[in-house]
Amino acid sequence: MAAQRLGTLLVPVPGLSGTTYPPGTTVTVRGGGATVDAFVDGDWLPLSWWEFSDGLREDVADR
Repeated sequence: MAAQRLGTLLVPVPGLSGTTYPPGTTVTVRGGGATVDAFVDGDWLPLSWWEFSDGLREDVADR
């Protein structure tokens, strides 16, 4: 099983459900490289490296 870590969205990203998650949303990230799989409450978000930051960033939503 791939290691999981937390990340923070830097830009709005649509999930598979059709919901768009705003910057500052905490996601669970799996994988590495240029693209990763991320999840928010079971909703899948395919992310590119520039769409998220590893770890939690509470100040992102304030920008």
